Amino acid sequence: MRRRVTIAGLAVVGVLLATGAAIGGPIFSGSSPAGTPAEDGAETANGTAVHPTDGALVLETRANATVTGTTDRAPGTSLTVRLVSDGQSAFLVQRTTTVREDGTFAATVDLSSVATNTTAKVTVLADDTELTNRTARIESVPGTDTGEAGTTGEADTRFRHDGENVTVQSAADQRIAGTTDLEPGTNVTVRLKSGNSGTPFLRQRTATVGEDGTFAVEMDFGNVEAGTTFEASVHHDGETLVETDGVVR
Repeated sequence: MRRRVTIAGLAVVGVLLATGAAIGGPIFSGSSPAGTPAEDGAETANGTAVHPTDGALVLETRANATVTGTTDRAPGTSLTVRLVSDGQSAFLVQRTTTVREDGTFAATVDLSSVATNTTAKVTVLADDTELTNRTARIESVPGTDTGEAGTTGEADTRFRHDGENVTVQSAADQRIAGTTDLEPGTNVTVRLKSGNSGTPFLRQRTATVGEDGTFAVEMDFGNVEAGTTFEASVHHDGETLVETDGVVR
């Protein structure tokens, strides 16, 4: 049975996954040269390719989805594998991995909160230089798509904040909290997105609903300018449960 909830304190801003971080983490830096992602087969560029090389790249909505490939970079070289989607289910995930002795590499990323049928650009970088990129399609894990007719799955979920907007300080350890009538133990994704030209960002964290129906995450906004506006939202199983505006003070 679901219980009514009311979100508690929101600390905003930030999910750009950096080295070894799971969804939600510090904002990344570094350039990523523009390129047209390969839709069907993997194109080898700069001696690097993302597998499979003979067909479309399909990833599943798992907590341990794995991106693999080959490169002519020396064994032990550090590579960054980045997945970005700016569609309806926008996200950015990035992991650092090391080239193996046989020239292969693998990076495990958490895609469990990504909506099915989302497309993302997969980019492989070395020292902030793009080696190759291609498009991936993200599909639900077989047997977990519960889209039965007549069920909406929407929950009563809210952010708690003073005034009209969610507010956070331009500082570290900002807390974003709320309540929901989802079952205790359920994971929800708190996402903050800003398209401000000065300091754009996309950050998200996963929180677990407590026995009292509350959830909370902490994010670092120390490098975000005061006055930056953003959109705060909570997601579960590919559905947006609540959206509201926010601002960094």
